[in-house]
Amino acid sequence: MRTESIPVTLLTGFLGAGKTTYLNACLQSGIPAGSLILVNDFGELNIDAELIEYRDEQILRLSNGCICCTLGGSLAEQLAQILRLDPSPAALYIEASGIANPARIVDTVTVSTRLRLTEVVCLVDASQAGRHARDPLCSDVWRRQIVAADRLVINRIGVDEPLPPVLAQVLGDTSAVIERHPSASAPAAAAAPPWKARPAGADGLPQRQRWQQSSFSYDAPIDGGRLESLFQDYADVLVRAKGIVQRAGCRGSEVLQWSGRALSWAPAVRSSVSGQLVCIGRGGERFEELSGALHRLGRR
Repeated sequence: MRTESIPVTLLTGFLGAGKTTYLNACLQSGIPAGSLILVNDFGELNIDAELIEYRDEQILRLSNGCICCTLGGSLAEQLAQILRLDPSPAALYIEASGIANPARIVDTVTVSTRLRLTEVVCLVDASQAGRHARDPLCSDVWRRQIVAADRLVINRIGVDEPLPPVLAQVLGDTSAVIERHPSASAPAAAAAPPWKARPAGADGLPQRQRWQQSSFSYDAPIDGGRLESLFQDYADVLVRAKGIVQRAGCRGSEVLQWSGRALSWAPAVRSSVSGQLVCIGRGGERFEELSGALHRLGRR
């Protein structure tokens, strides 16, 4: 039985920043044998866990809500179970939800004398910095994730390309190590319309502008063209979507990613018997309309 502390790496970054892709790259490079990966997703279906190229028995899942909202429950309980494992894991990697507050996760990890936080890594999508900084729903958590990091991985930007001014300003408030990881495979982002102010609630956010998620299961191939049309029609409220589905007329399961108002498809490493889709966006009537349309998409 191991008695030494378990090193913990926390991986954060806003929705669609590339956390799972980065984690898979780390796995390919090699991590300590006997490591565990704890993945949290905002939704009843943990799509991120399905996309990690690691042994199933070494991946632990947290679902049913943002990790920052379950600190008193499932996260603490899962960490307690990990500490009871014999033998203890060689290392623990936590991939947080895209809207998680890393400071609260750090507090939960550091309260244990058996866990040793070694690094907080934050993925930052430079192509979306301006949009995230302007958006009242996104800006606070986006900034918190950057400031809390020990190491910042800036992607989707050229090696010699200047940083967006708003991102450069935020980076001025951190002493983190900064790396650039250009990504040519990222979908091209559509131009963001100016944010229109709306009556604010008690917390400063516009009325009915709160995070909301919907999860869907599809037993048959879906119309990919119709799905993309729905995403584009409701791009004002849909912030992120991801899933593993089968498109009508295509062979095998595919991974779909909606980020930066653009949709991309890629062959799935693991085939899925049924399609799964998770959407995250701004709560309200528009998001409810989108959810209803996506539910009907699976009907034959």
